[in-house]
Amino acid sequence: MTMHYYRKAAAVFIIVLVLILPLFLEKEEKTAVINLEQVIISSTYLSQIKAESSADQAADGVSIKEAENKIMKTLKTEAAELAAEKSYSSILIDQAIYQGGKNVTQELAARIDKNYK
Repeated sequence: MTMHYYRKAAAVFIIVLVLILPLFLEKEEKTAVINLEQVIISSTYLSQIKAESSADQAADGVSIKEAENKIMKTLKTEAAELAAEKSYSSILIDQAIYQGGKNVTQELAARIDKNYK
């Protein structure tokens, strides 16, 4: 009879542990923010795209919209990789953020220049 009691106690302990453990293992969510204009200014690669679009539009009709799309595609790709690498739950543009979030503007600009030489 005593052995049966210990089995029940062990089963209850395991069930409680399984129910409580996820609360302790839950990953802390961190949010990062960037200043879009500052990333473009700080990144040689993105600044070059922006400058070429202004010069090329006068010369051969390359659209500023095409340059903006290329810049945004690069930002999305690199921001997603930075978020995964640094465990950020999200990276937001800071114009809509009033409180919180780590500023990773310079880090993102450096990453873009490193990956797009």
